[in-house]
Amino acid sequence: MEPPENALIKPPLGRLFHYRFLISYRKEKKMKKKFWAVLNLVLLTIPLFITFAQSADVPGMTKDELKAMLGTPDCVILDFRHFSDYTSSDLKIKGAIREVGMGWGTGSWAGHYSKDKTLVLYCSSLNEKICIGVVGELIEVHGFTKVYVLKGG
Repeated sequence: MEPPENALIKPPLGRLFHYRFLISYRKEKKMKKKFWAVLNLVLLTIPLFITFAQSADVPGMTKDELKAMLGTPDCVILDFRHFSDYTSSDLKIKGAIREVGMGWGTGSWAGHYSKDKTLVLYCSSLNEKICIGVVGELIEVHGFTKVYVLKGG
């Protein structure tokens, strides 16, 4: 038996429910994507703020100041560049000692240097990020007082 021509045909309840569920599912999925995008953006910008905050507290040394100190027995220059940057570059400061950065901790090599010496650190990371972390550890944990980051690496 067919319905009359002027009768309203309603979809079965299952289809209507499925359609509404599909719309809410898509909205929820978009909201989750937006949430994760915003969260990632926030998490990626936090290290930048930390680096800038730390860089204000860490003493820096210019290239001209370092040139004036080169050759003095009081100055120790430490190269903290990544291994690939170190090996691929022909630019090395004469007398600089290659050390491993923060990932391995400073405890293994910090005891080799006198706390009376002036330590100048340089690296190839953006805004001297690796050196800033190492300097903070040398000052706070190991008690060094004359530690500087070479500005512009």
